[in-house]
Amino acid sequence: MQADQRLAASTRAGADAAAVNRRLAELKVLDRPGSEREAIDLVMMEIAEHGLMEIGFLNSGSNSGGDFGRLAAIMETLASYSGAVASIYAVNAVFGGSCLALLGSSAQKARFLPELKAGKCQVAFAQTEPQAGSDAASLKTVATRVPGGFRLNGEKIFTTGAAVADYIFVVARNEAIGKVSVFIVKQNAEGLTIERLQKLAGNLHASCRVMMQDVFLPEDMVLGGLEGMDAAGSGLRVLGTLERFVVAASNVGLARAVGDRAVEFAKARHQFGKPIAAFQSIQHKLVEMRTLVRAMSLMVAHAAELLESGADATEQVCMAKYYCAEQLQHVVACGMRVLGGRAYFEPEDMERYYREAPLALYAGGTVEIQKHLIARCMGLPAA
Repeated sequence: MQADQRLAASTRAGADAAAVNRRLAELKVLDRPGSEREAIDLVMMEIAEHGLMEIGFLNSGSNSGGDFGRLAAIMETLASYSGAVASIYAVNAVFGGSCLALLGSSAQKARFLPELKAGKCQVAFAQTEPQAGSDAASLKTVATRVPGGFRLNGEKIFTTGAAVADYIFVVARNEAIGKVSVFIVKQNAEGLTIERLQKLAGNLHASCRVMMQDVFLPEDMVLGGLEGMDAAGSGLRVLGTLERFVVAASNVGLARAVGDRAVEFAKARHQFGKPIAAFQSIQHKLVEMRTLVRAMSLMVAHAAELLESGADATEQVCMAKYYCAEQLQHVVACGMRVLGGRAYFEPEDMERYYREAPLALYAGGTVEIQKHLIARCMGLPAA
């Protein structure tokens, strides 16, 4: 019965996300590149109004039963429409929101979570630096204790959503305790500079360089408060797993959209007096794509089951992220072949899918990093 209830919850979440997609298509959100904040506000409001922010992680920071299945369904569905929309949801609900729920004090949760869940507040999560990606031990951004709070100095890169976020959650070395802490930096804080970085795709939700020079933060803007500022390490590990999981799920959604578009085109496109879907070479491509998408979906579903059981799901989540990222590239390549030259030109959706797909290889940690983590889970010796 419990499994049936979780499946029903995932199905409802997918249906709600599909309703969001339809509404965003009606509003032509993806056609508003000149008004980034306005477009993202619309996305967040639709997400909130359809109940997609109602996940356990945004309350207690822990699974409330079925959360991972719902997250997967939401990410798959949103990504099938737009990688940028999926990114907006992931950054606000999963990375920023869950960071707050996991590490925030009761006062901070009461202050920020209601507006975030209502779609009235946007956040960004800043960890990666020019010289510190997966090697988190090399973080250079530092928070220095000063009377009344902290001074933050450093540089972050690839911080998605920073240009429009009301608050940026910044991971920094806390000199007061000799560990990393997470700090809440308000948009337009003195000493904060944000530079948009042009990407191959998804520029509606820009990734940014974030520079901090003597940014002052009062004590209540260290996540967890002074008494909880040393707890970031364990929380960030949970966030790392969540990020890999939702990236894998979004890969499934994009791959499914590619497969559906290829089938649609193959049935409609006629050559030599018949639809190209009648040619064996095209059929084999379509079958191969459908099979890979099914395998990707099963990998994510298995990871969700393990996460919800409370077991250590590190290996399965990393496998899902690695496998889905790699297979998405193959599915998109097949889709391009099916559509032929048309796939190379705008406004064909396949052209956008082709540009969105490579992010899967890097978001949430590279494929190589996933293999490294899987090797550790296997008990293989470290280099």
